[in-house]
Amino acid sequence: MLANWIHSMKLRHKLFVSYLAVVLIPLTILGVYSYQQSKKVQLEQAHIVLQDNLRKIDDNLSYKLQRFNSAIELISYNPNFSHIFNEEYTSYYAMYVDLQETVDPLINTATFLNSDIQRIIIYTENNLTQRMNSIMPIAAVEHERWYREAMQTLDTHWYVEGGKVFGVRRIFGDVNYEKKNLVYVELVPSFLSNSLDLSDIKEAVAVITDPEGKVVYATEPDAGATFDAAKLVEQRLQGEGGELPGHLWLHREMRESNWSLSMIVPAEALTISPWRIIRATLIIEGASVAVLLLIIWIFSRVFVRRIQRLNHKMQLVEEGTLTINLKVHAGDEIGELESRFGKMLTSINLLIEEGYKSKITQREAELRALQAQINPHFLYNSLSVINWKAIEVGADEISRVAGILSAFYRTTLNQGKDHILVKDELLNTKSYLEMQLIMHDYNFDVAYEIDEEIVEQRMIKLVLQPIVENAIEHGIDQKRTGRGALRISGQMGEDKNTLVFVVEDNGPGIQPDIAEEVLIKQSRGYGLRNVQERIRIQYGNPYGITIASEPGCWTRVSVTIPKDCIEI
Repeated sequence: MLANWIHSMKLRHKLFVSYLAVVLIPLTILGVYSYQQSKKVQLEQAHIVLQDNLRKIDDNLSYKLQRFNSAIELISYNPNFSHIFNEEYTSYYAMYVDLQETVDPLINTATFLNSDIQRIIIYTENNLTQRMNSIMPIAAVEHERWYREAMQTLDTHWYVEGGKVFGVRRIFGDVNYEKKNLVYVELVPSFLSNSLDLSDIKEAVAVITDPEGKVVYATEPDAGATFDAAKLVEQRLQGEGGELPGHLWLHREMRESNWSLSMIVPAEALTISPWRIIRATLIIEGASVAVLLLIIWIFSRVFVRRIQRLNHKMQLVEEGTLTINLKVHAGDEIGELESRFGKMLTSINLLIEEGYKSKITQREAELRALQAQINPHFLYNSLSVINWKAIEVGADEISRVAGILSAFYRTTLNQGKDHILVKDELLNTKSYLEMQLIMHDYNFDVAYEIDEEIVEQRMIKLVLQPIVENAIEHGIDQKRTGRGALRISGQMGEDKNTLVFVVEDNGPGIQPDIAEEVLIKQSRGYGLRNVQERIRIQYGNPYGITIASEPGCWTRVSVTIPKDCIEI
């Protein structure tokens, strides 16, 4: 009952009901999706902002550490420092002068120019007088964990221990020096807290870790934080999990140190209230439903109207009216139906017209066949009379020319048949070449390389003669120096299922664009397009003519046809 009622409904009503159902379901899903997507977009934008903040923090820290590294390098690579801390003193006065005039000014200057540097200490193995604020024996730090790492490289290494932030670097001197010397630069205690300013990012926590994933420094979390950011970052970097749902985690390597910088922020601190998103979504959905109902009503009317118009056109064709002016009004499926219906009408009219033309062509072919039966006999008899008359008067050359012409036209006409044996096609070509040699006073050479196993095969006639004519006219006749040469070969193809003929001349060659054009366009002076079309109509597109040429040297035209494909 329900099915019958549905089938009896008008198409316009079916469209309206189906569209209404289709629209309401997606809108419901869209409400949920838009909420999730808006929240996702907010998190993505927040992620970009946090990445930018993290980069700025890294730039700030790296810039400061780069300045500190420059101060350390100024001390480490100073040749006067290398001399003072590597050569033992025998005079206390000389030691006092060097320390007073060289060491102290440089250390004081570095400290003065960098307000974040609290103190600079040089640990040395040399016999210098100990100064608590600037010079200490290296034995005092040989037990520290960072001592060996600093002595094995020439880079500055930064550490945080016991609330102190410091960098150490080996003093590099002459290769002959064997003294152990280290530059120790300690920063002010508030350096990292001032550099990691996250006051504009609510509830964010920044963590600095060393290459082993151990926490070097972490900012203080806001009151009420329910997670340990330092422990979480350490676990993640050491491959022990440490996932924290509902939070964003960002990480990057710092440029001017072997530390890495991480940031953890609760997702809720980065997004607006979910109720605001839901309210906005409901308003947008309500407006969308109202607009869509109007669009559905209009669209269904327009849609059905176009189908009714097409149906009326089909009724006219059914009644026998085949000359209908059908215009395509759109590019959709109905437009495609209108277009294809119009093409179908065009094809029907064309077939009707071709049917009339084929009858006319058939009559003309019958007349040509009748003419082909009459003309050859008259032509052969005329050439025979010329031959005998020439023999009677002793004109052997005229007799030979008449015999060549007789053989040429006999193989060309072939009793009105389109197919010929390969040996007769070659005889036709040789007869044509004999006439050309006579007309050219034998000023070029001809060579034949014909495989005997192909001479009894059958092919369409007049394939080689137009190619040879083309080779003489555009190759041999255009040659300016040297003697012309023409080579004609025929053999089985490599697959033993084709026949391959090659006509090659030593003329001036042909340009690639012209070689391609003569096979697809009716070019003046070239007869290759007609031969190509005849071969492909008879045998199919895989077969036909190919042209190869080297300008100034030669041109080679190859013909490929299948063997044994014509019934005798």
